[in-house]
Amino acid sequence: MTAAGGKQGWARRLTAYTWRYKGNVLLALGSSLGGMAVMALVPLVTRVIIDDVVGNKTKDMGPWAGLFIGAAVLVYVMTYIRRYYGGRLALDVQHDLRTDMYATIARLDGRRQDELSTGQVVGRATSDLQLIQGLLFMLPMTIGNFLLFGISLGVMLWLS
Repeated sequence: MTAAGGKQGWARRLTAYTWRYKGNVLLALGSSLGGMAVMALVPLVTRVIIDDVVGNKTKDMGPWAGLFIGAAVLVYVMTYIRRYYGGRLALDVQHDLRTDMYATIARLDGRRQDELSTGQVVGRATSDLQLIQGLLFMLPMTIGNFLLFGISLGVMLWLS
C-alpha cells in the first residue's frame, strides 16, 4: 500500500522483486550501457582510419586496427554479461513470483480454493510470468539502445 491508501502499482512491485538481486540488475544494466557506448564510439575510429591513415597517411594502421578488434571483443564480452545476468535476473524474479503466488493460493481455505477455476488461474499465471520474464530479460538491452541512440546522434553531429 502507498501512503495515500491506494494499491501499489505493478511497476513498483516488480522493481521491489528485481532489487532483491541488485548484483544481477547492476551487471546486466551496466554491461548493456557499456557495450552500447563502445559501439557508438566505433565510428570515431573509422573516421580516423579513413581520414588520417588512408587519406593523409599521417597515422599508422596497426593501433587503430587493434582498437577495432579490442572494441569488438569488449562488445562481445559485455553482451555475454548482459545476456547471462539479465537471464538470471528474469528467471530468479519469475521464481519468486511463482513461489509467492503459490503461497497466496495455499493460504486460501478449501472452499475458496474450490471456487477458483484451476485452468484459468494456471493459464493466466503462466502467461503473465512469461511476459514478466521477457520484459526483465530485454529491459537492459532496451535501455542500452536508448543510450546508443543518444551517443550515436552526438557522434553524427560532431562528425558532420
